[in-house]
Amino acid sequence: MKRMAATLSRVLQRLSRIGSPVVRWILSGKSHSLMSRQLLLVSFTGRKTGRSYTTPVSYVRDGNELLIPGGGKWWKNLAGGPVRVRLQGSWVPVSPEVITETQGMSEVLGRMMARNSAVPVFTGIGRGQEGQPNPEDLERERRRGFVVVRLHMQDQVRGARAA
Repeated sequence: MKRMAATLSRVLQRLSRIGSPVVRWILSGKSHSLMSRQLLLVSFTGRKTGRSYTTPVSYVRDGNELLIPGGGKWWKNLAGGPVRVRLQGSWVPVSPEVITETQGMSEVLGRMMARNSAVPVFTGIGRGQEGQPNPEDLERERRRGFVVVRLHMQDQVRGARAA
C-alpha cells in the first residue's frame, strides 16, 4: 500500500508539470479564484541562468506564513534574489525559508496535513501516529530531495491579508 501511495504521488507530480502552463495562465488572470485557494504562483530568479521563473505550487496558509511542499529542485533558486507570490490575485513579496531537517519538516508537514487532506497524496508521505507524517515515508522523500518551503509575508501585507 505504501509503495502504491509513493507511485501515485510521483504520477501526480509529473501530471502537474504537464498542466503547469494552463494552471499558471489561470492563476495569472481574473479567473484565479478557480484555483487560488490551494495553488499560488511563486516568482523567482534562476541561480545559474539569471532568468525569471514563475511556477504554480500548492500551499497551505498558516497565519502569516505560506507552507509549500517542495518536491523537485525549483526551491534551490529561492536564495538567488527577490521572491514574490501571486496569492489569491495579488502579488506579494515574501522571504523564503527552506526546511531540510527531519524534525522541522515533520512539525510543519503535520500542520499542513491537518489543514489539507491532499498533502499526503501529493507528497507520498502518509500520516503516522497522531496525524503526524509517517517517519519512514518522510525520510524516504527527504533522501529524494523533498523539503518544505516556508514563505514569510512582509509586515504590511500580513495585517491586510491575515486569514
